[in-house]
Amino acid sequence: MRRPTTRLATGLVALACLGALGACSSDDASTSNDASTSTDPVEVEVGKAFSWNGFDVEDGWELNGIERSAGLEEVTTPEVKGTITNTSDEERAALFEMVFSTDGSPVATLSCSAATMVADQSQQFICPGLSTTMPEDYDAVVVQEFRRDTSS
Repeated sequence: MRRPTTRLATGLVALACLGALGACSSDDASTSNDASTSTDPVEVEVGKAFSWNGFDVEDGWELNGIERSAGLEEVTTPEVKGTITNTSDEERAALFEMVFSTDGSPVATLSCSAATMVADQSQQFICPGLSTTMPEDYDAVVVQEFRRDTSS
């Protein structure tokens, strides 16, 4: 009679170990998946490829100055364009900000977007800086979650 009990106990221990290993490996998978879809701010270099929140932006994206009329004067506003790919398994749109800063102080914030994409679909994204002037001097560019201004 001891043998069946020993086998049962051994089987339960084995199942517990497998369950623990399964939990660990699924935690590891969700952690790595979370890292690829993290919305933590990421510093990027103009024109260089980067990944953020399950999106990949290709090398060659551009920051250009666009001449616009503002009343009686001409102003130059920034505009970023490039190609973005949805690397998530979900159908979704890209919405984020690019913040240009000098010594940690923002000098220009651009809202970026791309239409809804299925998994592995690529398309153009645009960041029109209509409400800001072209940054003359900046030492960092950070991609972060879009933040709605609720101050007014």
